[in-house]
Amino acid sequence: MNAQRLEKSAAVTRIFTEDAIDLAQDFDGASADVFEVADGRGNNVKSSTGFWHYSHRRKGGKMVIWIIVQRRRQHMQTRFIRAIALLIVASAAILLVACGPTRPASPDVTAQRARAESLENSGDYLAAAEEWRSIASATAGPPRDRARLAVARNLQSAGRLAEARRELEAFDSAPAGAEGIAYALLYADLATATGSPDKAVEALDRLAPDLDNTTRSQALELRARAFFAAGLGSPAVQALVDREQSLADAREVADNRRLIWNSLQQNSGAGVDFTTPEGADPTVAGWLQLGRLLQSAGGDPSRLQVSLKAWRARNPAHPASRSVLDSVLASFRQLSAYPTKIALILPLSGQLAASSEAVRDGFIAAHFGNKNTEPRPTILVIDSATLGAAGAWEQAAAKGAEFIVGPLSKSEVGQLKSVSGGVPTLALNDPSDPASLPDFVYRLSLAPEDEAAQAADRILKEGMSRGIALVPANDWGMRIAKSFGETLQAGGGRLLDLRTFTPGLPDYSDEITRLLYVDESRERHRRLEGVLGVQLEFEPRRRQDAEFVFLAARPRDGRQLRPQLRFHYAYDLPVYATSSIYLPGEAPGRDLDDTAFGDIPWILSDDDSVRALRDQMAAIWPASVGRRSRLYALGYDAYTLVPLLSSLRRDAVSGVAGLTGDLNLVESGRVSRELEWARVVNGRIRRVVNPRDGS
Repeated sequence: MNAQRLEKSAAVTRIFTEDAIDLAQDFDGASADVFEVADGRGNNVKSSTGFWHYSHRRKGGKMVIWIIVQRRRQHMQTRFIRAIALLIVASAAILLVACGPTRPASPDVTAQRARAESLENSGDYLAAAEEWRSIASATAGPPRDRARLAVARNLQSAGRLAEARRELEAFDSAPAGAEGIAYALLYADLATATGSPDKAVEALDRLAPDLDNTTRSQALELRARAFFAAGLGSPAVQALVDREQSLADAREVADNRRLIWNSLQQNSGAGVDFTTPEGADPTVAGWLQLGRLLQSAGGDPSRLQVSLKAWRARNPAHPASRSVLDSVLASFRQLSAYPTKIALILPLSGQLAASSEAVRDGFIAAHFGNKNTEPRPTILVIDSATLGAAGAWEQAAAKGAEFIVGPLSKSEVGQLKSVSGGVPTLALNDPSDPASLPDFVYRLSLAPEDEAAQAADRILKEGMSRGIALVPANDWGMRIAKSFGETLQAGGGRLLDLRTFTPGLPDYSDEITRLLYVDESRERHRRLEGVLGVQLEFEPRRRQDAEFVFLAARPRDGRQLRPQLRFHYAYDLPVYATSSIYLPGEAPGRDLDDTAFGDIPWILSDDDSVRALRDQMAAIWPASVGRRSRLYALGYDAYTLVPLLSSLRRDAVSGVAGLTGDLNLVESGRVSRELEWARVVNGRIRRVVNPRDGS
């Protein structure tokens, strides 16, 4: 054992003495009192007599627990000191040999580099990343730095943002020269994308001031993105205004001003502070005023059009007045024009009647709240429960509807695969097979799968990648689990374990202890006591490989599960959930404390315009702020989207600040919703930017 190892080493170096070998043999003799017990998690156990010590360390890829009988061998102390001195001499000799002048020549990686570049150009980013990783391991100095940067770049292109950032953070120190600039720019991009805009700004601050114009332009754009992500509008706009000094021609300057406008539009619903600081540059101040106008319009193109015309009249010399607002106002005139007749198809009788009424009320509220469209369109309401979804759609088309909204349920939307005629339609759910729908059918839904995917994205941006999940044992739970797991894996994460529970039970201890491996911890304790024949003091421990818990549950089950997770030693694991954990109009209670979840702006936003609309609608339609308020917001947004989708312009629905989220038209006619985030603190909902720390 240890003695044999030392003898082999002595045969090579001829430095170790007989005393050192004897000392190793003494330790080897003590090993007769060692018990090895395989364990994957680790516990802290000690005997009530104080005789046994229980600890662990890694061995051969698995955890090994050592239980060692404590022995006093004072005669070994002197020999131990002598042996340590000899080991130091041996180490020094080895280092001297290692520091010799001979170094192997760097291998020729030209062919490998060509393969990596070919894979990258073909879009096979993960394979390219592995090829670059192999090149990095075979090279040194700047070529190695370039290869490692290429690994991170390809991981980023593959959507593995957290993994790409970890690749850069594994550098012992930031590279120098051109590689250092590339490192700072890439790290800033990844840090912002993974939820650490402050780290992005720190990386950019370390760049030298004498950058060439192209690099300076890129750095200032990244700085602006970081400040926007941090909710700081003034320094973000200042960075983009400064960027104009690095641009070569009038076309690039015009593009930069359009970038400022687009950035204001995209961030207007994200709670960014567009307050104008004292002494601000007039150009910056004007852009910030536009940001506040976008926020107050709340995504309503007609209201925004009126506000922008008034702003331009007050600021004729501002760069935005001509180069940006001419095209913006022209687009808004087109995008705010409603069709003359709109049909609303909902199952207003039957099981979904109450839900349909909430959608209808939101739709009608948006219709009457839009005072900038004259004459107002005619609204035709049709009950799909009596005619069937396809029959109701055909009736709407026959009565001259120029745009159709609905139906509501998944099965009803699936029936639209048989319709024809080309009338633009916004369905309010996702069917089982979206690809079967005609290309004139768009979709906006409150699908829980979308919320689960956003929860996974949020977790990855928070820098976590390994977690466990609890979902109901039904179709709803399985769909959520599938979406969450696929999104987490696509982003470089891993779902370590998934457990299901039966909704409505008072106790979920069995499910939770199995998920956390607490039951296995107790079983190991019982096994140890049986082997040793002594009573051991013991505190169970949960698994240590998980960084978070994802929870899909209704409020009643959530209030049972969250405290039981704490009780079973998961009190320090962040818990993320979908909006189903919270019922609008009710206080969540302290049982849900420290649970983060995504939800719609209609419920979470503290924006003045949203709050004013919420108060106004609560007085007219009390249900608009109650348990069906999400459906009310769905109807409101559906009406807002009608002119945008009628225009048939794909870029028309981009960064629209809706009541159900920031709305964007993406692939296959689906309108995506970006949620806001909240955390339960002292039994109340608190809107947060960073769910992990509650800020």
